[in-house]
Amino acid sequence: MSKTRKLTLMAIFIALSFVGSLIKIPSPLGDIGFDSTAGFTAVLYLGYIPGSIVTMLGYLIITASAGFPLGILTAGVALEMFFVSIAYRYFYRINKFLGITMATILNGIIAPLIVLPVGGWGLYIGLLPSLTIASVLNLATSAIIYVALQKISKISLKSMT
Repeated sequence: MSKTRKLTLMAIFIALSFVGSLIKIPSPLGDIGFDSTAGFTAVLYLGYIPGSIVTMLGYLIITASAGFPLGILTAGVALEMFFVSIAYRYFYRINKFLGITMATILNGIIAPLIVLPVGGWGLYIGLLPSLTIASVLNLATSAIIYVALQKISKISLKSMT
């Protein structure tokens, strides 16, 4: 894949992150958005570093549009998203369900520990259900989209030869 094509796809996936953030599933624990789906798809489709950059920048754009509600923690969460997406791709390559499971644990249970210094255990426990559900939905959706992209790519490559 050429550098220009990869950069263009990265920009498209970052824009899709923002669009995904507008898709909400109402929940008693807070709305669940599909803001990470594009980033998680990008890490599978484009590779470790480009996809992780998409995941991180997508998060930063979404949180900027909300006024940086986590304040200084935003930078830490962005880095967490970068590394969670790397882990997702790593484990996904071993087994699809292992990738979704490990990334859900990292993104939905371990990553939220970052709020402890500012919100304590109450905030952390309060975030767990919605973040875990959102993680599963975003990761599963990204896996489905990735499989579709693989099929589309194979079809278009075969039609070119």
